[in-house]
Amino acid sequence: MSKRRDLIKYRGALLEIGEIMKAMKNMALVEQRKIAKYFESQKQAVDALQNTADDFFPSFPELLNRPLKIDRPLYILIGSERGFCGDFNSSLTSYWENMERSSMLPDHYGLILVGSKLESRASGLQKIIKAVSGPSVAEEVSPFIFEFLELVRKSLIQEEPPTSVSVFFHLPDNYEIRRKILLPIPVSEEKIKAARKKMPPPPLLNIDPREFFIDLVDNFLLVGLFFAFYSSLLTESKIRMEHMQSALDQLDKKVEELNKKANRLRQEEITEEIEVILLGSEALKKKIEKKN
Repeated sequence: MSKRRDLIKYRGALLEIGEIMKAMKNMALVEQRKIAKYFESQKQAVDALQNTADDFFPSFPELLNRPLKIDRPLYILIGSERGFCGDFNSSLTSYWENMERSSMLPDHYGLILVGSKLESRASGLQKIIKAVSGPSVAEEVSPFIFEFLELVRKSLIQEEPPTSVSVFFHLPDNYEIRRKILLPIPVSEEKIKAARKKMPPPPLLNIDPREFFIDLVDNFLLVGLFFAFYSSLLTESKIRMEHMQSALDQLDKKVEELNKKANRLRQEEITEEIEVILLGSEALKKKIEKKN
């Protein structure tokens, strides 16, 4: 009896945990939908700015940054602030370790890590100039990015400002790691030459082209960071949801096993009770027969 009672108590505890996890999952689903909306709007903004750059630079090619002899790129890796998201951070670490082993990285560069969980896994990477805590929910992205921009602008590599800025993050569609160049604005020379051959009319501007160029660069950097962080958060949220669902499925299986075990123990108890009754009735019968 005590064994079945302990089992029922254990099953009740698991059911309580399951209810808590379901509530957490529902809250995570609301957050995920919110992030997905922000992600889609930033994706459209990135595409619009890229199209603007593609239209602007063929008419003003002198404003394009020319390739420099010395490359000092700044790289940003976006990890997670919270756990329970599988190999989200370890995949980023492995990806960068492979980059370090390859010949794809220049001699001089700087690395910024974003996310406490990534920092704990990637502390052994080379040339880390800063590791910062990142946003964990959608509402934290905007204030974080405006502070983070100051860090990017003040970052120095070999006592000099970086010549380019790239961000590495996960895509929510396939969980792959993507590199996005934020500065200089990526517009290929071939694309500019092809556009100039068509002789398109220059864009109508209400301000000086150089002022427009500066605003375009600032917005491209800002919107690109928003896109990268919302993409990373959305991926993290999807992976966490999958893990929570997997945990709930395992919990449901365990509860089902406990139900079967509890039923089996109850059947055994009933059998024992019947045996006791039968033995008692047999003993009573013998006692009556002796009296007679």
